[in-house]
Amino acid sequence: MPITDHMGHRRAALHKEAQHWLLRLTSGAATVQDARAFEHWCGQSAAHAEAFAETRRLWENLGPAAHAWMASERVRAAAVADRVAGPRMTRRAFLGAAVTASAALVVVHPPLQLWPSLSDMVADYRTATGEQREVDLGRSVVVQMNTQTTINLRKANRQITGIELLGGEIQVKTTAAAADPLSVFAGGGRIDIGAMGKCNVRCNGSDVQVTSLDGATTLRYQGQTAVLKTAERAEFGDGRVGRVMPADLEVTMGWRRRVLIFDGQPLVDVVREINRYRPGKIILANDELGARTVQARFSLNQLADVAALIHDAYGAKVTALPGGIVILS
Repeated sequence: MPITDHMGHRRAALHKEAQHWLLRLTSGAATVQDARAFEHWCGQSAAHAEAFAETRRLWENLGPAAHAWMASERVRAAAVADRVAGPRMTRRAFLGAAVTASAALVVVHPPLQLWPSLSDMVADYRTATGEQREVDLGRSVVVQMNTQTTINLRKANRQITGIELLGGEIQVKTTAAAADPLSVFAGGGRIDIGAMGKCNVRCNGSDVQVTSLDGATTLRYQGQTAVLKTAERAEFGDGRVGRVMPADLEVTMGWRRRVLIFDGQPLVDVVREINRYRPGKIILANDELGARTVQARFSLNQLADVAALIHDAYGAKVTALPGGIVILS
């Protein structure tokens, strides 16, 4: 085989392996062993590292293109449905060829959150990684959105009747009395905020954390009810509502001041939280290190240096890889 052909085959093989690693690391089921194996793979040569970087860039460019394709397909499918009566279009027919199906997949499940998912793209409001924003909904309702947060508005007769928190974290404030409490829907439950009230709601899948910052807040979840007073918090999910507990408002309000406060949490939880605010991903490849408790404050403006700070505090080995991935071991 000519040298050029051999090099071409080798390059193609490396890119296929890089795609495999990107999918595994962003599957949500990656293990410590996966992280160590990826570190070993990426360190074999500069060609390995470059293949991963190129794969990441390819997926990053593919996301917006795939979203545009899906939007055009929805329009085309709707037009066909209007003209032709019969069985609904199958998923295979809708997605088309395998290549375009793959494009759709990376929109629905974007690796490393390099771009918004499909549900994020069509939401009423969303924030990107590291972004925070304020939304004035009118009717004396103001919503502060934290990083990686997506919300939809529920309306009736063109009036806002509630806020649907699909994921992320919000602080909601009602600045005037209203005939009915404002409702936030998250994780299959409902949070009713009283007049002149203020609360913080965080939704991670089916797990929801609610903190009353001012006034009374009522949680309703699967037939269970809990009432929170100022500086009280509770969680719900998996069919149960946790007990009402005192809340540390300094910690809860920290993100509004662009500060993350950790008080005795394991490092693995700290890293998981930090990953919400910075591009790329920090991976812990040391279980003993991950179990270490952390007492720290991090400014959101210094998260680019957080791996070095963890190295200084705990002696962790820091390995920086392409695509914004950092391995702590």
